Amino acid sequence: MKGKLSLKGQIADYVRQCARESLEIIYWDGDREIYTPETESTSGKPVCTLHFKSKKAAQQALFRGSLGFGEAYMDGEIEVEGDLQQLIRLSLHPTFDSCQTPIVSKLIPLTGLFYNYNSIDGAHKAIAYHYDRGNDFYRDWLDDSMSYSCAYFKNPGNSLEQAQYDKYEHICRKLRLQPGEHLVDIGCGWGGMLIHAAQHYQIKGTGYTLSQNQLDYARQWAQRVGVADQLSFHLQDYREAEGSFDKFVSIGMFEHVGKKYYPVFFNKMLELLRPGGLGLLHTIGKNDGSPTNSWITTYIFPGGELPQLYEICRISGRHDLRIIDMENLRYHYHLTLENWIKRFEQQLNHIRETIGGNEEEKERFLRCWRLYLNGCSVNFVHGPLDLYQVTFTRGMANDMPLTREYIYL
Repeated sequence: MKGKLSLKGQIADYVRQCARESLEIIYWDGDREIYTPETESTSGKPVCTLHFKSKKAAQQALFRGSLGFGEAYMDGEIEVEGDLQQLIRLSLHPTFDSCQTPIVSKLIPLTGLFYNYNSIDGAHKAIAYHYDRGNDFYRDWLDDSMSYSCAYFKNPGNSLEQAQYDKYEHICRKLRLQPGEHLVDIGCGWGGMLIHAAQHYQIKGTGYTLSQNQLDYARQWAQRVGVADQLSFHLQDYREAEGSFDKFVSIGMFEHVGKKYYPVFFNKMLELLRPGGLGLLHTIGKNDGSPTNSWITTYIFPGGELPQLYEICRISGRHDLRIIDMENLRYHYHLTLENWIKRFEQQLNHIRETIGGNEEEKERFLRCWRLYLNGCSVNFVHGPLDLYQVTFTRGMANDMPLTREYIYL
């Protein structure tokens, strides 16, 4: 009978199955090995070096999946030299989950169930955890509009500022905004969408956010550029929104709603949008329906759940919201993230100065966000992540143009 593989043997076996390029591993005892995938021809030169500083770190990475690897990386017990994104691609291999022990693989999807982050009280806590880290932190690596969502690249070489401007224009045209219309933005962030629409389409706007930092910034920005009399911003949950609006938009917020509350969200959309009005939902989705990454829900977005497209289509139909346009901007989000990563690394020293905590806490925070940004970028290219823009009408809207030319004027 074949004996049980040692920890190093299990790691070697896993890497040979999953690796797409040659990978070097430095073990906790100083041993170094280069592993080359057997199924693909490579140059043999490692694309990166993975250093397990302790046996415990190797066990975490091998048996606890993304959560174990992420924690060990944040703690500095795993170092990566070279292309971090190539290493992250290992976790996208179909056998990755099978490397977890049965008990861990059953428990990880349950993370967060003991606290309802998607209730009104929970949502306030979850959003504050991620977004109230200080505007200076986000300003260091976002564009001038403080847009923290997928941009729209008409050309892959366009600047991030241009691509975010074009994203807002793309949405405004899909919504067929007209002067004097009232637009509600659920999850308005720092106010970029409403301020763009007020400046360029002379609309009235109402925005809702759960972040005090975002609220203060949006109000000050609207005042500074002279559109404060057209816009109002509120520190309230989407379930507390009131009014009747010509147009509805939600950008990068639906990921925080939670599957249990999808009917509540769509009911609220129906309540806010006048008959015949247009709405647009801009959201990350997951093509394969697998659970949201456990490391992400633990350290980045508590309570986050990603929808499948069919879920959006099914529930919209039940609420008399007719889908008239759908676009997948998956690769645009990869380009957006690559811009954010570049800016994040360029501003690393300044970010280190602005975030709180001692040196160990700061380093852990920076490693956490480096892994998060790079991991998302990889998943939009090689993994199951999509970015959906879905446009609805409330009930019949027979006056819509017959073609999509109005979007690309």
